[in-house]
Amino acid sequence: MLHSHQLTSNHQDFLNQNRTDPITGEKIEEGHTVVVCAACKSAFFIESWEYLGHSHCDQTETLKFLPLPQTLYLKANDKYTQEVLSFGFADSHMFMGNDDNSGCLISFLLSIVSFIFAIVIGNVFSGGVGFSIFIVGIVLSLISGFIVDAGATPKNIEDKSITEMENLEASLNLFIDYKSRGLEVQSNKTKVLRYFFAFEDMIEFKYHIIYHPNTELGALYCQLQIRITMRQQFSTTYFATIHRDTIPEWSEFISKLPTDLRIINTPFQQ
Repeated sequence: MLHSHQLTSNHQDFLNQNRTDPITGEKIEEGHTVVVCAACKSAFFIESWEYLGHSHCDQTETLKFLPLPQTLYLKANDKYTQEVLSFGFADSHMFMGNDDNSGCLISFLLSIVSFIFAIVIGNVFSGGVGFSIFIVGIVLSLISGFIVDAGATPKNIEDKSITEMENLEASLNLFIDYKSRGLEVQSNKTKVLRYFFAFEDMIEFKYHIIYHPNTELGALYCQLQIRITMRQQFSTTYFATIHRDTIPEWSEFISKLPTDLRIINTPFQQ
């Protein structure tokens, strides 16, 4: 059943979250009619929801009530002072096992060019020198093919669990530090702190989820992008591969961020 909400002055708590429509990028204000995805809690104009075919996060459920702001619960002596995500992040896209054939094409072109180069040079030089250069050119053409193919080889994704898939190429962990009031980014191998983003210094937390471009993974996995913008006029972007069933976990993580932090679910440029 579709649950829509006509925003009035009585919804000030919701309006104060300064949300934007993920499709149009327009700010959601009083007078607008919105629909809230039950999975990720993103709010859409009713027109945007219809444009999406009444579906988001691979489901059609909508919230009956507008999500209320939640106060970040801080307790220094609490046993659990951190909220850690089960999936990891990286500094670049993690399109695993992409069946793109561009690597093979480049390899083929390099091999052809190297082969032609070997023939031309072999004809210019006579005798043993020309033959030697010809052989070297052939060897280089084969090596160039192996080098490019090695870089284009997709990751082995067969018989992997959801957790293994989500962390296959991840190098970073992201978690909320309730005691220090901020987000920490940590190396998932060395457990060394890479970055700390204090909530009081953060201007905006922007995220977006897109379906995985790989046809083999697209039905089940998504690519999560986040961008953290600081008052010091710099921003950092991270990427994660998550299973569609993990989206509620991400939504819960978002709901535990400070309510005065500008959080936007919308596409953005890399």
